[in-house]
Amino acid sequence: MRHDKYSRDAMANGEPRETEVKFRLSERAAFEMRLLSLGARCEGRERERNVLFDDSAFSLRKRGSALRLRTTGKGSVLTYKGKASFLRGVKTRLELESGVDAPDRIAALLVELGFAPRFTYDKRRTTWRFADPDRPVVVVDETPLGLFAELEGDDRAVRELADELEIPESTFIPDSYVALWMKAREENPELPADMVFPDASSTR
Repeated sequence: MRHDKYSRDAMANGEPRETEVKFRLSERAAFEMRLLSLGARCEGRERERNVLFDDSAFSLRKRGSALRLRTTGKGSVLTYKGKASFLRGVKTRLELESGVDAPDRIAALLVELGFAPRFTYDKRRTTWRFADPDRPVVVVDETPLGLFAELEGDDRAVRELADELEIPESTFIPDSYVALWMKAREENPELPADMVFPDASSTR
């Protein structure tokens, strides 16, 4: 997830970093009403198709990194994520990304460099923002695994908003969506290899 302000601040300090928490959402209506009461405004909902690339040895996954090509109705973005670190449930990692005008060509370029699509996951993401740019960005993700929410900002702002939303630290999820899907497939081997909606065909 990208928060422009935090990207700029991080770049000024030497490198762009993503700081966020993820948690399952059981009561969406109540959660979004609480966001409204705190002053957040909904920016709309969009569907994402995310494709993770890796080499044949899964070198990126093994070191905790990720190379992702994301496509929405607004365009495409290529993102590299470094290995995450955690402090009391809050995840921080290097995040480098750039808009992509021709995603098919970028995918072909990655293949020529030795990477290939290894995992595809879909989301329907609703984004909420506050007028105050120092407040975190909030997203609600509808996924084949259920409903999740993420808060992204600086560490202090994320924790303060989590407290206001009555989201305890014990509910923060350290796993990525790919890790969550792999665990789900261990419990149910009949699940497809990719985390896609039933009406969407896999890109693998």
